[in-house]
Amino acid sequence: MFKRLSIALALALAISCSPDPQQYTDWLYESMPLPDSLQHPRSWWEANVAKTLEVRKKMHWGIPEREFRHFVLPLRVNNESLDDFRLVYSDTLCARVKGMNLTQAALEINHWCHEQASYEPSDARTSSPMATVRRGLGRCGEESVLTVAALRAAGIPARQVYTPRWAHVDDNHAWVEVFTGKAWHFLGACEPAPTLDNAWFNGPVSRAMLLHTKVAGDYSGPEDVIQRTPCYTEINVIRNYVPSRHLEVSTEPGATVVFTIYNYSEFYPVATYVTGADGTASLFTGIGDMLVWARKEDRFGFAIASSDKVSIELNHSIGEPFSSDVLIVPPAENPIPTGSTPEMEEANAQRLAEEDAIRASHPHNNPDAEDFVSEYGHVGESVLNMLTAKDRGDVTRDVLEDAIEGTATILASGKAFPFKPDILPYVASQRIELEPLRPYRWAILFSGIGDKINSPWEAAAWVRGNIRLKEDRNPQNLRISPLATWESRITDKKGRDIFFVALCRTLGFPARIDPVTGKTQFLQAKSLESWVDINLDDAATINARLSGQSVPVATQAQKTGHLKLTGADNALYYNNYTLTRMDLPVARLLEYEEDGPARSSYELDAGYYLLTSGTRQEDGSVLAHMEFFSLPQGKTITLPLVLPESESTAIKRGDPSAEAGSSIQPNAF
Repeated sequence: MFKRLSIALALALAISCSPDPQQYTDWLYESMPLPDSLQHPRSWWEANVAKTLEVRKKMHWGIPEREFRHFVLPLRVNNESLDDFRLVYSDTLCARVKGMNLTQAALEINHWCHEQASYEPSDARTSSPMATVRRGLGRCGEESVLTVAALRAAGIPARQVYTPRWAHVDDNHAWVEVFTGKAWHFLGACEPAPTLDNAWFNGPVSRAMLLHTKVAGDYSGPEDVIQRTPCYTEINVIRNYVPSRHLEVSTEPGATVVFTIYNYSEFYPVATYVTGADGTASLFTGIGDMLVWARKEDRFGFAIASSDKVSIELNHSIGEPFSSDVLIVPPAENPIPTGSTPEMEEANAQRLAEEDAIRASHPHNNPDAEDFVSEYGHVGESVLNMLTAKDRGDVTRDVLEDAIEGTATILASGKAFPFKPDILPYVASQRIELEPLRPYRWAILFSGIGDKINSPWEAAAWVRGNIRLKEDRNPQNLRISPLATWESRITDKKGRDIFFVALCRTLGFPARIDPVTGKTQFLQAKSLESWVDINLDDAATINARLSGQSVPVATQAQKTGHLKLTGADNALYYNNYTLTRMDLPVARLLEYEEDGPARSSYELDAGYYLLTSGTRQEDGSVLAHMEFFSLPQGKTITLPLVLPESESTAIKRGDPSAEAGSSIQPNAF
């Protein structure tokens, strides 16, 4: 009796000491990234906080304050668009799990999520939870965002966990962890199982090298921290799943150290640090091989880490041609026990079939898009078809009307540059990069700004003079919509580039962010055939162009060289090889179309590159070849595409020092 009274007293004290709704809202503002504060008003956040506290009081889960604040209260899970999911679905979900304990409720909510959505691969933009429900489909990142949102809507702490890249196969995956009072347990999102810690990936996850979780705010928990900022903490939960090692890298002080995992013919960066005075950086990883880079100014080096410690000499220079072969071995598989019986699995399978039927009975269409096409006919259909399939599934009517009517207005004014039909998407399409789709054209046109801007250079000057940059509140690099930038006059550099393109398109100047290189570009006014790179930080060039000075600005075609690959007739980008630009402040993968046709010739910006190719073996290990080369402007470089077929004496585990001579053959352009 005394113990029960003590528990009740402690609970009452905890509730009485918990912050009021305004304090929770204030904490969210302190913890949220810049895009969230710009794209949603405080009243919206207050409504979601009120609903969250209502659920907390109603469900009596007894969640500790730390887990409540970081894993229930926040709406954002990863990089998805935010929506009204919690306000719309909280009551439904709470009613569904009434009377259950946390474990039972988590399993049941996953069944509800399976009734709403199933797996389908798609592009990199992450749909909002309600959009995933509307489409009935989502890739694993979207299924896990939906499931976390549903668990949090019922007051249950949840977080998305993902392996940024598997080490043993060319793919990645995301799932969900739920807190059941004393510990975190995993489950497959929208893939219900009869028990927690039970999913199809119980085997693959035992081969993981790194497992990330993104947490709102400055989080202090028991997990290893990869990155900490005032509005975002990235934690590493690998030690909760598999045996791990503490990998320590020794190099020079002040060097940037990048831990990478080979996947899809790329050494994908999973954690980045700058070494201190002792010249070291460290990370908890799975027990397998990992390639680690180190760079300081124009010097760099790399090594395969196969043990707890690795030393990296910065013995190469940007521009130096050389090649290297490495063997990369992933961790061995040791599946995590599921804890379920065959009878439990059979009963669960029957229920999954019933849920498939429930999901199939739901309408999975976008009424806004259908009504828009019905009203605007083939013109509306052409505007809709400028968007991806995912965009067509969740775009709203106001966005489509803004695109078609805003474009028609500027074309009718005669102010827009004349252009060919194949250029129309770079004027009329509302999609620029991965930003949230919001109407923005009418807001810009009604302001009268078009009377003052007559060229992309003038648009660039206006953006520089009127949009304020705030670079310290968006560590996840979330995208900011052009409308939010326009209304607030605040954004970050990526948001500024997106807004510049939006402004140009609104005023009839074809513009884009190049999907391969990520550069901001517009079309030359005279020819409308050559893309011009524009750097909005380059005030000198922008001002010189506005003052009429004859400042040469090279078009895309004038800054390039050609790369020819021999032996690449049947090779596919990502499947067999990739190209990375190395002489930038941060190395950048060239993001060519994944399922595009095989090609043996590339027009690239002059610069220093890494050609990575490799062969995945049956045991998951990789024989990888790295070719570093410089591509001069106006020249052609010919390289063989090396696809190792078997281990050779030149490939030594953990020793990339066996370097072949350069096979570069410069030719006249």
